[in-house]
Amino acid sequence: MPATTLEAFKVDPGEGRTPEPLHVFGATLTIKVSSRDTDGAFAVFEGITQPLTGPPLHIHHDQDEYWRVLEGTFRFVVDGREIVAGPGADVFAPRGSVHTFQNIGDTPGRTLATVVPGGADLFFEEIDRTVPRGAKPDPVALAPLFAKYNLELAGPPLR
Repeated sequence: MPATTLEAFKVDPGEGRTPEPLHVFGATLTIKVSSRDTDGAFAVFEGITQPLTGPPLHIHHDQDEYWRVLEGTFRFVVDGREIVAGPGADVFAPRGSVHTFQNIGDTPGRTLATVVPGGADLFFEEIDRTVPRGAKPDPVALAPLFAKYNLELAGPPLR
């Protein structure tokens, strides 16, 4: 078996692999395992989503995405299929699927997500640097950034 150049590490509760949590489309994301840590194999991030919010409808052309709901209740839509998931539930969206989610509760919800292969975390870092906190994202202006990571905006967030 070949030797790895990757190193073991621990991330404590409330900590992440970036100096501060990231703010992406109104959510707070803490990168727990970065694509840089895994040579791009995968990334893991914890998300805190405010009530009645979530990302726009989108497609990851290269990545499968998996969520574990830790707190709250979420409505996921994957290729038109609606999935309601509460604490302890797992949801999977395969690469190429049109998907999104929304926290349908009245308190912040929390998820732990994994993308395979990695890269979404690097996209989130760029979004955090590009879109001022609290500003409404401009889909036209963000299209080149989505394209850079082989992602595609497919519609607005759920209402």
